[in-house]
Amino acid sequence: MNKSKNCLAIAALLFAASAPVLAGNWEICDLQVEVRDKQTDRHQLQTRVIESQAQAQAECPQAGTALSFRPETVDYQSELPRRQWPKPGTTVTVRYRYLDGECKDRGPCRIQHYSPVLR
Repeated sequence: MNKSKNCLAIAALLFAASAPVLAGNWEICDLQVEVRDKQTDRHQLQTRVIESQAQAQAECPQAGTALSFRPETVDYQSELPRRQWPKPGTTVTVRYRYLDGECKDRGPCRIQHYSPVLR
């Protein structure tokens, strides 16, 4: 029985090694943004990029770009409560992460996350 289990394990490893990789790498940008407004009708933070710094080959928004997003926790698992959103007129660092891939029923898409960085 040990031989059959070993053969199954080896076969599974070979199959996994030959399977195409579906996930990519997260690209990361650290952005300095000025908070413009909290939109109550769309529940998004309105910002303008002051400075951007790419990690590796990330495509970062350039200075002057307007961004609208819902701020998320540092671990990107949930949205920050609105009372914790940065106030209009403040400048904050935001970690922007994205992953390009194929989305079900939509084709090519970009998954994006924005999280204020506390320093």
